[in-house]
Amino acid sequence: MNYKWSILDISAIDGLITHAKYKVELSDQDQIVETEGNWWFANPTLKVPFSDVTEEMVAFWIEQETMKDGINLIKSRLEEQLNELNKQDSVVAPWLPQVFTPN
Repeated sequence: MNYKWSILDISAIDGLITHAKYKVELSDQDQIVETEGNWWFANPTLKVPFSDVTEEMVAFWIEQETMKDGINLIKSRLEEQLNELNKQDSVVAPWLPQVFTPN
């Protein structure tokens, strides 16, 4: 499974990042699930100068704050969704062209 984090927007006060809007994608060989959210940092601290902050750093900070009992809440929910998708038998919706595809 492959996670891809994107930071879509941030808010800062005097160089201190207080909020981030994120998107996370989880993919395996056949399926992709994704989520977007907003995260307000509980106790923001200035760890590096604002000009040196990277997208990876902000994503890491969100990952750290969303851990509970050693489990990342965002990632575990995406894993649940992906597992459910992989269990389901996909069918062509009635309003889409009905094309025969041999297995």
